[in-house]
Amino acid sequence: MATKKLITIFAFLVTPFLAYAEDWVFDAVLNDKVIGQHTFIVEDKKSLSRADFHIKFLFMDIYYQHRSEETWSNGCIQSISSSTNDDGDHFGVKGKIENGHLALVSNNTLIKLSECVMTFAYWDKNILKQKRLLNSQNGEYLDVDIRLLKKETIRVRGESTPTQHYEIKATKDGQEKLAIQLWYDDNLNWVALKSPTPIGDIFYKLH
Repeated sequence: MATKKLITIFAFLVTPFLAYAEDWVFDAVLNDKVIGQHTFIVEDKKSLSRADFHIKFLFMDIYYQHRSEETWSNGCIQSISSSTNDDGDHFGVKGKIENGHLALVSNNTLIKLSECVMTFAYWDKNILKQKRLLNSQNGEYLDVDIRLLKKETIRVRGESTPTQHYEIKATKDGQEKLAIQLWYDDNLNWVALKSPTPIGDIFYKLH
């Protein structure tokens, strides 16, 4: 049960977004141990996200690998291709704009969404205005409630950094899927993340 819950949480940590040519490398930390890295590379109108985690807990070895490639235009997905191996369970999402809709195929199921869809692109400040977001692992289109919790100073790459601390709650059909906490600096650059799991909080720390 703990394994499945952890994998569900990972799905919300793997969404890439295009802003400009740049890359980010985050260490994923659980119970004060680095469990892997998540790298984002964005350039021109394309983005690539790679995550590779390995958790040792009691007698369990939990593995998670995810890769997602997306193209964007004006903050809207134009195409997506993702593959995920979550401890032996495999998921895939492919989609592109067709006839004014985003047509997705997730594990052989066709889903049609509106023309302008955004994923869980934490590093784009426009995410803070969204009411719905797409899960790039399984194609679920989720309702989200996003709010500012407080302003606080945290350590980012060894420096004390003033930040704005937000929370995203994601639901489907009224059932809460996840609550993620995010930190942005004063320029609304994404700098940190925290997500609760049954065995401790996962932190994303800029490498």
